[in-house]
Amino acid sequence: MSNIELPNGAPGLDAEELEALVDSVRGVCAGLWPDATASATGDLAELWTAAVRQGWTELGSPELLTAAIAIQAELGRHAAPLPIVDIFLASLVAQLHGDDALVAAIADGSVRPVVAHPLNAGNAQRGVVRHVEAATVATHILIAHPGNDSLGWHSLSDAEVTPLGGMAVPSWSQVRVTSEPEWSVPLSDFPDFLRIRRIGLAARATAAVARTHEYALEHANQRKQFGKLIGSFQAVSHRLVNSAITLTAAEELLGHIGELYAAQDPAWVLASEIYIEYIEEKLPSIQFDSHHTLAAIGYFDESAAPWLFRRAHADLAQLAAITSDHSVGEYLLDSGLSLPEYDRGPAAAAIRNEVFEAFGPWMNGAPPHLHTWKDDARQVLRDRNWIGVGWPKEFGGGGWDVSSVMAFSEAIAYAAPPVGNIWMGINSIAPMVMKVGTHELQELVIAEVKKGDLSIALGYSEPEAGSDLASLTTRAERVDGGWRINGQKMWGTCFPDSRWVVLAARTDPDASPRHAGISMFLVDTDSEGITVSPHTSLGGDVSATTFWDNVFVPESRLIGKENEGWAALMTALASERVLIGAAVMRTHRAFDRLLTLLRANPEAVTPRRRGSYSSEIGRLAVGLQAARALVNRAVREIASGESGSAPMAKIAATEMSEDLNATAVSLLGPDSLYEWGVDGASGDGYFEDGLRVSMMGVIAGGTGDIQRNMVARTIGLPK
Repeated sequence: MSNIELPNGAPGLDAEELEALVDSVRGVCAGLWPDATASATGDLAELWTAAVRQGWTELGSPELLTAAIAIQAELGRHAAPLPIVDIFLASLVAQLHGDDALVAAIADGSVRPVVAHPLNAGNAQRGVVRHVEAATVATHILIAHPGNDSLGWHSLSDAEVTPLGGMAVPSWSQVRVTSEPEWSVPLSDFPDFLRIRRIGLAARATAAVARTHEYALEHANQRKQFGKLIGSFQAVSHRLVNSAITLTAAEELLGHIGELYAAQDPAWVLASEIYIEYIEEKLPSIQFDSHHTLAAIGYFDESAAPWLFRRAHADLAQLAAITSDHSVGEYLLDSGLSLPEYDRGPAAAAIRNEVFEAFGPWMNGAPPHLHTWKDDARQVLRDRNWIGVGWPKEFGGGGWDVSSVMAFSEAIAYAAPPVGNIWMGINSIAPMVMKVGTHELQELVIAEVKKGDLSIALGYSEPEAGSDLASLTTRAERVDGGWRINGQKMWGTCFPDSRWVVLAARTDPDASPRHAGISMFLVDTDSEGITVSPHTSLGGDVSATTFWDNVFVPESRLIGKENEGWAALMTALASERVLIGAAVMRTHRAFDRLLTLLRANPEAVTPRRRGSYSSEIGRLAVGLQAARALVNRAVREIASGESGSAPMAKIAATEMSEDLNATAVSLLGPDSLYEWGVDGASGDGYFEDGLRVSMMGVIAGGTGDIQRNMVARTIGLPK
């Protein structure tokens, strides 16, 4: 807790130990409470006895908070309301109260405590608390009363305990205590008491919903309608994918609380409020979505789903009833706090600081675009050897590890220096050529890219082949000394400003499967036979439709082997994965701008929105932190050679950008829609520009729908 220092050398359980602990909970539940259908008949007293045998009641030390929450969350998957976090809190208070005998009694199960809090002054005066969990098997109750600043310890031996039917199964009880507490301590001595209880409730509710989601996934892979597995229907698939993204983010947000708490970082308090607000907003819709997939099979009590529904909504209702000092929006606007950071280590922090220092002169300049740049900003990259930091040293690169490259790319995205369209060559095309290109092509590409001023366009999309590049029809036919290209390409970003275009063309029209028979070429954009039709985008950048009429490309410009262009393309995409954090950092920068503006000038908010802007800031902060959590997960995976969460992170980060910029404009009103440099432009035109550009993030590199299809395969849904 905030006023309690964790014991030195006692950081709690590590990830492996926590996993073993959760496995032990599953093992105990297998015999006593095998699934949520046991809610109506399960024996909580017997489960409590088993908890004592397993040592779950011996967690009354601050460093074991994550263990208590992990146990309670796993019990939530079984809809078993054994109040482990209540036990943890009661033991912790007893320990700090100096009552070692009580701590021992809680540990051996001779004292079974629950926690409750009165909802109104009238009940408190009469000694009544309601919605008390497991009161029928408890021996004592610890009543937290914020209004009286008290934690009162009562025996239930002389109390009136009345089970009340309703959503919660086993039933909540009303408890009427008939005597003064055996002892009382100020609640203010334990400022995070209620916060920890809220985290425990949120974690258990989330686990119940996650289990329902798993049942829905299983059902989607078994149930057929109209001759097809229902999981192959995109409406069902995307519904389940959206739930998977939210639940994955929730898992990461909870894990981040544990990391910050163990490090005694005060930011754990804000991280907790972000997690709880995320759960309260997102969980009900996920539970309903799972039931919509399960349909009738999940509506009847023979299924575990209705019992998990009861558990989740009972916990959410209790969660809503417990007061919080501040909302997330209030913390950020009134306390001057920033979003809690993810600790990537001192090397990442040093890289971030160096990038911000180097590009400081441009960080508050005009919004950058791909078609504009400043030579002195590009010179910074050259002077500091930051072109190709992740390339192998044998190719003249920095040889940085994946984590450092990710830290660099995120810092660059946040700083947003005006360097134009050079990152495509640095981070995608050069690595592809290094991997599959000839020595001659490697020398050519690397030398040009290292100059730091090369814009390279992409020739991938076609009228009938956008995200589905395997359907491309542009043909490349062999001729003496090279190839002749015929076809049409679309959306060639920065084509008019580029000297080269990387072209995907079909070299074997009869190849099977569809992605076979494609080859990649590096083509000069001024080659004879290319007709360019420029298009200016909503975001201001210039792309082009290009028509290819017998365009000759020499043999030396083939990237990789003939008919193996798909592998080359996958190499490029793998290199781009290290940039997964860039989108969320651009959104983070926009959020920080909005936060700074509103702190300094709340009157910038339109009169109609002044009563709600704090909650809107909180909502944006929660969504942004969830996107950052997914990016952090993807970073860990990529560093270990995996990439399963990358599409989730891309979806969350890019859709968050749309939401944030649209909300900023809604809060700031018409003055926010003037461009940078216009006198009186609210937000200096950043949100006007950000709103126009934001949808490109969702579209580029595979639309959000395509990314959801990728996630669907990751979570095991059928095609």
